Amino acid sequence: MKSTENTINNHCSISITRLKSDDLDNYLKIMFEAFFEKIMPVFGNNKEAALNIIRPEIMRNINNGGRYVARLENKTVGIVEIITRENIKRYIRDFRTYIKYLGFLKGLWAFIITTIEIPRLNSGTIYIDTVAVEPNHRRKGVAEKMLSFIEDFARKNRKSALTLWVAAKNNNAFSLYKKSGFNAVIKRSSSIMEKYTGYRDWIYMKKEIS
Repeated sequence: MKSTENTINNHCSISITRLKSDDLDNYLKIMFEAFFEKIMPVFGNNKEAALNIIRPEIMRNINNGGRYVARLENKTVGIVEIITRENIKRYIRDFRTYIKYLGFLKGLWAFIITTIEIPRLNSGTIYIDTVAVEPNHRRKGVAEKMLSFIEDFARKNRKSALTLWVAAKNNNAFSLYKKSGFNAVIKRSSSIMEKYTGYRDWIYMKKEIS
């Protein structure tokens, strides 16, 4: 009972705010802790190159309104990125940065792969691209709070659906999304994604917003 009460109390005290430049280091730290092994094939295991590419790209797009942080007791404990048709149109990428840090061929490949990742959305859909929680603050309601925030955001902005892809082997994430009202729509296998992320089978999930 005590752990449940702690989760509820933490959930109430978690705040979600738009990412600002002075919180970028914390954002990147959580992002790389959660996802670097998955994006490693794109950057050839070169963490420094990945940081040098991703950091300025986030800064160029920091006012797009797609990236948010969760804070608990004045500490950044979670990150989330949402993609809408509106912020895709405003998103700025720089091919030259990829070439500078990876060389021409690797840079070209990384740029193409990360471009393919960008979803095609209608005006009523939000795509959830990133949900990650700092390891010491997992199972404290942070991810649930971020998903609740996205749902509220969708209603305020007249969006009708939330969507995402999750690796079929990622049982914890799949269970979290199911618990939050997402339904599995389709399952796909991709040798390209297996090379890119280490996961071959992926599940597309969707939640209708009423």
